[in-house]
Amino acid sequence: MFDSVGQCEYIARSKFKEGTAIFYRFSIPFLYLLISTVCAAAAVPPSSINLRVEASTADLATIINQSLPKQLYKGQGGAGTSVTVLRTGPVVVTATDNFVYLTLPVQLTFSYAVFESYPLRAGLRFKAKMNVTPDWRIKTELYYTGLSDNVADTFKLGPLSLKPKSMVENITQPVQKLLAPIIDAKVNDSVQLRAKIAPLWQNAFSPKLVSKEFCTWLKLTPEKIVMSPLLAANNQIKVSIGIITGAEIIVGPKPAAAPVKALPPVQQIPALDKSFHIQLAADIFFADLVTALNPVLLDKTFGDDKKITIRNFSLKGEDGRLVVVLTTTGDFNGEITLFAKPVYNAQNNTLTFEDVDFDTKNAGWLISAGSWLFSSPIRGTIKTKLDTSVQEQLEKARLKASSALSSVHVAEHVTLTGAVKSLSLGEATVLNDRLSVQVIAGGESSVSLK
Repeated sequence: MFDSVGQCEYIARSKFKEGTAIFYRFSIPFLYLLISTVCAAAAVPPSSINLRVEASTADLATIINQSLPKQLYKGQGGAGTSVTVLRTGPVVVTATDNFVYLTLPVQLTFSYAVFESYPLRAGLRFKAKMNVTPDWRIKTELYYTGLSDNVADTFKLGPLSLKPKSMVENITQPVQKLLAPIIDAKVNDSVQLRAKIAPLWQNAFSPKLVSKEFCTWLKLTPEKIVMSPLLAANNQIKVSIGIITGAEIIVGPKPAAAPVKALPPVQQIPALDKSFHIQLAADIFFADLVTALNPVLLDKTFGDDKKITIRNFSLKGEDGRLVVVLTTTGDFNGEITLFAKPVYNAQNNTLTFEDVDFDTKNAGWLISAGSWLFSSPIRGTIKTKLDTSVQEQLEKARLKASSALSSVHVAEHVTLTGAVKSLSLGEATVLNDRLSVQVIAGGESSVSLK
């Protein structure tokens, strides 16, 4: 029996020997996504893995109500009166226009000498503005906005004629002073920003298995955390957080985890970039190109007056070019060699084979100026099929990578989802048995908490 590492080693070796595991071939060379580098890939932008943290005002109201005392104030009420403010019900919390609004139902009782008013039912109204501090706490600023509309403009208390709305202004400061730390603490308890971010940050340094079949691991190298402004709307408190990170995909045994860094201070930015960009070298093996060329070359006859039939062919790399060796019968029995050079076009993001031509150096009398082979469709057939085959192989790689990143378990109740939407091509290098293409895989990623 294998342990998980040994099993991955065995599977990786087996898949490589099979020669048909396309995703394995494309995943082996996933390189570092570098925040800064001295190599040619320095222009690759960093990636952002995004997380949205939400809390409803209903949940916030529940935990606030558990902490509010019944008696909110007892003391001077102005004009020589004293006043007692008692809470008579649960606070009502709403969120809109980036403010959290609170309405606190209360009973106001005024006293003057031997006189005492009947209890006045009202609602104390407040609004809170919230911001996130660098140490991951939510700071609230509480403001009194007035009494509810159901309070009489005046009432009599013995010889006095009082205006309750203006008199309440005298007690708002002590009530606000009582409420402010409670609101601040309970908003933090409701959102639990640090409690949700810290485990995610720590777990990000541990490689995650993204494909058990091919033993493919996602290794992140987090650098910093950014956050867009906190939003309060539609009775929801929301904050979007982005982990700026490097990314590497490794096939084989589980790689060693990177040293875990301390949770950094939050950096606030106007808006998050939801995209990620991973630089990689995608290997297109010549064995796959041979398979693609078989239907258009093998046992196919080319020519009019003079004809040749291709009985066999092979591909190899030589001096930065693809070498196609054709074994033919007919008007020529032997081997004909063609060269093709992969060329990257930055304007339309394509990789095509150009300068597809015969080897005239060693072909002798067969290939010369005006030879009928130059006007035959062999070169065009090979070029067209090579071009389309490369695009098909890259698309397969994109789909496989997107599938592998569609759901990555990061921690308990934490899932990373990503979709590779595009491949930006770069220069291609012809090796002995493969074509290595520099690629930037682009898409969007997010983290969900369940």
